[in-house]
Amino acid sequence: MQPKCHSSMAISGFNHPSRAIQNTDWISDPADPTQSYRGQIPKGETVWFQDELFGSGPAWQQVRLADHTLVFINPHHFEPIRQEQLT
Repeated sequence: MQPKCHSSMAISGFNHPSRAIQNTDWISDPADPTQSYRGQIPKGETVWFQDELFGSGPAWQQVRLADHTLVFINPHHFEPIRQEQLT
């Protein structure tokens, strides 16, 4: 198992939960994929997007994982979780 990349960026503002609709990969640095850590987010796992909604978005979007690690994912592999689904 590869270690996750822990960013020094503040993790505040990652408040919009979304659930993976399929198994999907994460990467620590899409600008240099040859030197990045990689991992997988299983279908059904929750991640948190930043306050600024991504719309159709770029190929990679930064998210916060449950362990507060910041990574990049494909935003099209996630669906927003409505407030009533969180309880």
